[in-house]
Amino acid sequence: MDRRIFDILVAGKTMLHRIKHELKQGKTLMTFTTLQAAGQAFGMVAPLVVAKAFSAELFGSYSLSKMVVFFFGAFLVSSTQAPFIIFANQERARSGKINQAFTAQCVFLALSLFIFAVLAVSFRTYIIQFAGIDRGDLLCVALAFVGIALKAFMSNLFMGMGQRVKNSLVELAFGSFTLGLILLFYLTGTMTLRAIFLTYLASAVFVSAIFVWSIDWSQLLPLSVDKQRFKDMLNFTKWIMFGATAIYFVNWGDYVVLRYYKSMGDIGAYGLGYQIFKGAVTLILVVNAYFLPFVSQHITDSVKMRDYLFGKRPKIFLVGIGFIVLLFVLVPYLLNIYDKDYEESSVVFRVLLVGCIPILYTVFYVPILNTMGKYRFHQTVNFFHVVLNLVLDVLLVPVMGLLGAAVATTAAYFCQAATFEVYFRLRLRRLLW
Repeated sequence: MDRRIFDILVAGKTMLHRIKHELKQGKTLMTFTTLQAAGQAFGMVAPLVVAKAFSAELFGSYSLSKMVVFFFGAFLVSSTQAPFIIFANQERARSGKINQAFTAQCVFLALSLFIFAVLAVSFRTYIIQFAGIDRGDLLCVALAFVGIALKAFMSNLFMGMGQRVKNSLVELAFGSFTLGLILLFYLTGTMTLRAIFLTYLASAVFVSAIFVWSIDWSQLLPLSVDKQRFKDMLNFTKWIMFGATAIYFVNWGDYVVLRYYKSMGDIGAYGLGYQIFKGAVTLILVVNAYFLPFVSQHITDSVKMRDYLFGKRPKIFLVGIGFIVLLFVLVPYLLNIYDKDYEESSVVFRVLLVGCIPILYTVFYVPILNTMGKYRFHQTVNFFHVVLNLVLDVLLVPVMGLLGAAVATTAAYFCQAATFEVYFRLRLRRLLW
């Protein structure tokens, strides 16, 4: 009898410990997600303010210029994010430092800025014609890229050191400062394309000046080059570049086709709905950013990986669906404040928002694919994703207009999700447990 009571007490204590652990993890996730969501919300509101100040035609130029910035950002900056975070966390687990991964990341940042400068100068005429801007605007677009690269470097650095909350604080500070400057331009009647893109650089400098003092330099110094680690990160990054470029065209390729078939005003109307959709997608990708360090450290722990996929994922997925439904209902009412030139934006947004469902479902597979070195498959899928998206754009835009571009994007995301699910069930599940 005493033994039975003892076993019950032990079981109760164990259960209480697990509950406390889950609550602690949930609190960390909620803090991280809330801060990230606030930062991304500021970033999502900024284009809405710009659209209110600009005509649809000028907002079209803004959208195409932003497309150029994010192309270089995807190709040269985003491609280094996952390799750095994964290798940094693995290095930190072994030695308590990330100086080798940090050294490689510094080299990648310098190379990114150099390659960007060469490409921007070489293709300046085409960029100017495509976006409908002048040389002065192009210089400000280039400085915006520098700002995005600097902010991403600082943000990834904290994630590599396992400091998720500081990572989200960087995003929050950057988003709020950018929105603050844009609101100032709007209220003073001084908003121009050049001013908007300069805010990216100003915000990045502001954020760096604040957070540089909170960096744990003992983890980063002395700088150290490990040739094999650098080679592995470079190989990983090359594949991510391939996939990031594909993802860029998934995210922005609609504009390329619309530029051929539609007016700049139509592109502006599509851009307004798309900017809000992109904000929602960015919020979903917070899941990848949060769990990538965890997955990279526990990929061989079958118990934790089961809990990740069958415990945490369903809960987060249901919460995400709730937010998608809320946005589907509320955002069209918000868009009523804009001129009639933007009247198609509401329908575009709702169709695109449906595409958030497969994105939310598959975002949990991305850390697993990257950690297990399956980035070749991942980026190959991204490549075929963009091919499908562009083919559907070409087929649907001439017939359905802006709605055709939205349908093409949404359909492509569902096909990508189906591919990931089949691959996981056939190839990855047996490797995890």
